[in-house]
Amino acid sequence: MKWIKGLVAVIAALAVIVLALYGYLVIRPTHSASPAAQAVPQLNHVFVIVMENHSLDALSPHEAPYIHQLIARYGYDSQYYGVTHVSLPNYVALFSGSTHHTHSDNPDQRFTGPTLAAELNQRHVSWQGVMESLPRVGYTGNWYPEPAGTNPVSMPKNTLYAKKHDPFMLFPQVAAQDARHIVPLRTLQQELRAGTVPQFVWITPNLCNDMHGQPVGSKACPSNQPAHLVRLGDQFLAREVPLIMHSKAWQGHSVIFITWDESQMPSHIFSLSQWKNWLLAGPSAPRTFGIPVGGGLVPLIVIAKGVTHPPHLALWADHYNLLKTIEAGLGLPFIGHAASHRVVPLTPFLTNR
Repeated sequence: MKWIKGLVAVIAALAVIVLALYGYLVIRPTHSASPAAQAVPQLNHVFVIVMENHSLDALSPHEAPYIHQLIARYGYDSQYYGVTHVSLPNYVALFSGSTHHTHSDNPDQRFTGPTLAAELNQRHVSWQGVMESLPRVGYTGNWYPEPAGTNPVSMPKNTLYAKKHDPFMLFPQVAAQDARHIVPLRTLQQELRAGTVPQFVWITPNLCNDMHGQPVGSKACPSNQPAHLVRLGDQFLAREVPLIMHSKAWQGHSVIFITWDESQMPSHIFSLSQWKNWLLAGPSAPRTFGIPVGGGLVPLIVIAKGVTHPPHLALWADHYNLLKTIEAGLGLPFIGHAASHRVVPLTPFLTNR
């Protein structure tokens, strides 16, 4: 109902103001020392896995034991942020260095400009966009399954693939020229066994396994069952990460980045810490009363082969820093906000100090 949406907007606006004042006086964001003292090493293989809508405090060790094992064993950035809300702009930002000024999840949106895919093509670096539950290469629907008569913008019940989480298909030039590079998860699983994995691989789990969830009333993973969603996402990572690490692709300076697009909405309206985790952002974010406001605090796990003492650091960073790190490691130019001097690569997670 319109009045409910209006009330939510007012509450969010008040929360921004309260958080800004609170942040100005108490919790100013961490401006960590630049991690760019060392160059990013040349990377053999880069895997990026993008999960959905959770900060670490929503991932309990009971429901997410594997994620907590990864954090304990490998690199972890405790000051890593989404760029904005809602989901789609975060995917677009990580893929192109910009949100293109959208704050919408509408999968009918289309964007133009430089992309990571175009850079990879120009430098002849092999790549793949891996979408779990994509029915086939070249599929152009907004959802799958997508029942006949479905409103193309509204997520149907029981759907698994969501184009809004597939930034490759949101750029017409990429979708038209490089559709063969956008493949179902089963293709990557076959390549890992065969030893024919591209140098850069982006992995988007389906709506059950990325922790987003399907519409309420769906059978497999409705969004009103958060603990179940966390368990499914944890189980997905527990299956797929070892497949990568036990494959022939896991050699030299190879790395797996696991992150979440944005943090979840606060479950307690008067919890300042939850509002902080949902509203704050990284170094490229716009300011409100001097406080960066954006996509909220999310986990970033870095599994880097050959790093003997993986660090736990508080490097103030966001999806643009991750994009810049990938570009630097693959010898690509920097695009969009990744080119900013304020955005530094995440070098300490990739080298032995």
